[in-house]
Amino acid sequence: MNKKNDYILMLAALLLLILSACTTFWFSGNRRDNDISQSAPKILGKATLITNFGNGSDRIFEGDIVEGETLLDALNQASKTGNFSYQLDEKNNLAAIDSFTRDKNKSWHWYLNDKEIDKPLGEIILKSGDKILIKYAQ
Repeated sequence: MNKKNDYILMLAALLLLILSACTTFWFSGNRRDNDISQSAPKILGKATLITNFGNGSDRIFEGDIVEGETLLDALNQASKTGNFSYQLDEKNNLAAIDSFTRDKNKSWHWYLNDKEIDKPLGEIILKSGDKILIKYAQ
């Protein structure tokens, strides 16, 4: 009878250990999923970015805007999507897009909702429905 009791106690302890491990993994997995969903950026809406090269050629990008996204972030996303490169100068002003480089005759001008921008690109936070125009002109 003693061996039978020992066997039952051992089986109960093993089942309790398995149940405890499963519960721990299940709850930690749920918490991780919740942490991921809570840390995902909140999409505010869409914005449009138009690059006007001054030669009749435009490139238009439309994409989601997330909370805290700046003009510089939008340019970075457009460059990845549109497969183009850009360069910034030491003040974070746009110096070039592909071969269209700022010179004494032309430079890049930024407009947000038809108003010229005079702040650093990383300081302007985008909102849903914003229209961004980057124009290569005199």
